[in-house]
Amino acid sequence: MVLINIIEVNEEKPMFQLFFLKEDEDQSVEVEEVEDIDASEVQRRIEQGESVFITRKNRYKLNTSLVAAEDTAEPWYFSHI
Repeated sequence: MVLINIIEVNEEKPMFQLFFLKEDEDQSVEVEEVEDIDASEVQRRIEQGESVFITRKNRYKLNTSLVAAEDTAEPWYFSHI
């Protein structure tokens, strides 16, 4: 079996993911996907004691699948270190 990766490019406007990490007993996490970041919302959450993590959502979608391939090499390993 061989792992094949297919990458699809999303040409839409860049999206951001905001992770709000709450200080409750369950340590809840709220995730929002937005096109524009509301700085006042982020500031309000920080003032409430939440941690905020902001990342750009990946434009690429990676699809992986296993397929049989006849030309794969025999597996090998080191017999000693």
